[in-house]
Amino acid sequence: MARPNPSTRETVQRPLDPPQNAGTEVPGGVYLCQVSETVSCGACCGLYNVADPSREAITAMLARRTTLFSRIPREIEAILDFGARTGDQDGRQRPYPDFHHCPYLGLVGGNRTRVGCLLHPLGQGNRGVDWRGLSHYGGMACRVYFCPATRRLEARYKQVLRAAWTDDWHAFGLMASERYLVAALLHLLEARLGRLLDPAVIAGAPAQRQAMGRLLRIKLDWPHGRGGHLCHDFFADRRRPSPGARGDKAPDGAYDVVLGELETDPGAAAARAALDRRLAAAARDLR
Repeated sequence: MARPNPSTRETVQRPLDPPQNAGTEVPGGVYLCQVSETVSCGACCGLYNVADPSREAITAMLARRTTLFSRIPREIEAILDFGARTGDQDGRQRPYPDFHHCPYLGLVGGNRTRVGCLLHPLGQGNRGVDWRGLSHYGGMACRVYFCPATRRLEARYKQVLRAAWTDDWHAFGLMASERYLVAALLHLLEARLGRLLDPAVIAGAPAQRQAMGRLLRIKLDWPHGRGGHLCHDFFADRRRPSPGARGDKAPDGAYDVVLGELETDPGAAAARAALDRRLAAAARDLR
C-alpha cells in the first residue's frame, strides 16, 4: 500500500468538533454513527470489509490498532506511516477490493467499548486536533457524509434500530447500513401488528427491546442464505450493487426484498416459512 503524500492532504483542523457533524443537518434528525458508549457504526468506513468479519476477529483487530495508535506521536508523518502499515496488515483478502477499509478505525470511548475513528478530535491523545484530513476520504467527507440508510430510511425505523441495541456495536453496524433489508423487514412487522412501530415504547420496555433485537439479528443468524460474506458494498449506485432487490420503499413483495437481501432464493418455501415464524414471534412479543 503506497503511503499518501502529505502535501496532497487537507490541512489538519484544530477546533474541537462536537460528535455529531457540526453545521450539518442529520437526515431525519436521527443519528446512527455514534449512538451510545457501547453502540456505534463503522460500516461506511469498511469495518466489515475484512477476511473475517466476526465480532471476535474485528474486536481483536480494532483493539490491536487502538493500542498501537496510542503509542505514536501525533505528527503527520507518524500517522500516515501507521495508516500505511495497518492497511498493509489488515487490508489483505478484502471481499470488496474497491470498497475502502479505513486503517484508522479503532475502539473509542473511555473504556474502548465501541467502534469509532482514531483520528477524531475527541479521540484519546488527540487533544482536540482533528486529524481526519489524513484519511483516505479526507476530513470533509468524514464530517458531512451520511450513509444511504441514514439518508433514506424513515425516521422511526432508524429510531427502532437505536432502541434495539444497548451494547452490541458489531450487530448494530451490520444492520444499520442495510436500508433495504431494514425497511422491508420492519414494513412486514408493522403489517403483521396492524400499526406503526413506536420506538419510544420499544426503548422503554426491555422485553420489547430484546424482541426487536432478536428479529434484527437476522443477518447474523439466518440459516437459509447462500453463505456469503457478512459485508457487502452497500453504497447505492450502479457500480456498487447490494446482493438483493432494489427499491427505496418496501413494496407489497417485501418478502422477496428481505429474502433477496439475505441472499436467499425468494421461492424457497422453507425460507419463507422461517421468515414468517420469525416475524410472528416478534409481533407476539411486541403486543
